[in-house]
Amino acid sequence: MPPVFAARAPATSAAPSLQRDHAVDLIKGWACLLMVLAHVPFPRAPWLNIATMGSVLFFSSTGMNLWGLLARRRGDEARIAANGLFLIFAGFANNYVQGTLGQADVFQSAGMAMLAMLGMHLLLPRWWTWFFPLPFAVHYANQHIFYWRVTASGVGSFFLTPGLFPLLPWLSFYMLGAHLKRYPGKPMRLAIGGGALALSAILIWRGGLDFNKFWMSPEYWLLGSAYAALLLDLVRRWLAGRLQAPLAEIRYWGANSLVFYILHSLVLRLLEFWRPSGLVLFFAAVAGTAMLLRFGLALQRWAVRRNPWWLLAGCGSFCWLILELESNYLSGFYSRSFISFGLTLAFVAAYPAYKLLSARLPVRPMR
Repeated sequence: MPPVFAARAPATSAAPSLQRDHAVDLIKGWACLLMVLAHVPFPRAPWLNIATMGSVLFFSSTGMNLWGLLARRRGDEARIAANGLFLIFAGFANNYVQGTLGQADVFQSAGMAMLAMLGMHLLLPRWWTWFFPLPFAVHYANQHIFYWRVTASGVGSFFLTPGLFPLLPWLSFYMLGAHLKRYPGKPMRLAIGGGALALSAILIWRGGLDFNKFWMSPEYWLLGSAYAALLLDLVRRWLAGRLQAPLAEIRYWGANSLVFYILHSLVLRLLEFWRPSGLVLFFAAVAGTAMLLRFGLALQRWAVRRNPWWLLAGCGSFCWLILELESNYLSGFYSRSFISFGLTLAFVAAYPAYKLLSARLPVRPMR
């Protein structure tokens, strides 16, 4: 996930506080590596399920970004809500490519979480991050008490399992990241991480390890919470003054993780023709995505210099053209598959243009 919440620097003495938190970016870069590792087939290596913890780190660090924005700039609620809506609806372009239409993929998860956390912040500004276990508790209650009928796709799957990244329980990790950013002290980190590890040890001792991401087993949630609490904030404290290569390159991926996420799918799909699985595919995918990332960021820099209204209209027309080509002129699976990546490239270009427009929304006066 990217630095979704890009702050506008105010012309005040508080400007230095708007500098990027390199440790959060570094953690996102590590999550990028785990993401590629999770998506590369490794036959006979079920232990690599641990790579799914990349999602936990993505969402936790995104929550940290949101809290940083709310703490630094008051009155930006309309802009945050607008950017969240863009991720939900424009993210369907990437869903179309990945074959996840009708499900809450990464972009829908991030957009819904932004809106949910913004609402909680407005209602309970002092206490909302303390409720980070609540989304998982609702999910767990549904699994064992309520049994609400939810299918793998459709509106219900955006909120509860089964699904890719439904709001409940994944919102817990976004809120946990915000909580760790709000209370970064060592006692808080140790209390959350140590408590989660102790509870997970009890559950594993009583019934064995059920490390299930998509149904979000209690063990997965507890271990993910401990991972985020003990690793993410620990790295943020440890990193001060030590950002050197290759850490700087990994931080660079994390600072632009939205573009990295989109482009790694294209690179993997191309490389799998040559090497369908294994370490060679993994390292080639990381290197290829790192190189293609420069092109994606150059595309965004170009987009920022264009008129945002015309650029959004052009991206929409470009997407319509691609869909028309797929429907009426292309019949081969591979040709249709690769041309569809034009939709996600349009998303890459359109997002900074949309953020330029959302920055014009009225700012709520400070109280």
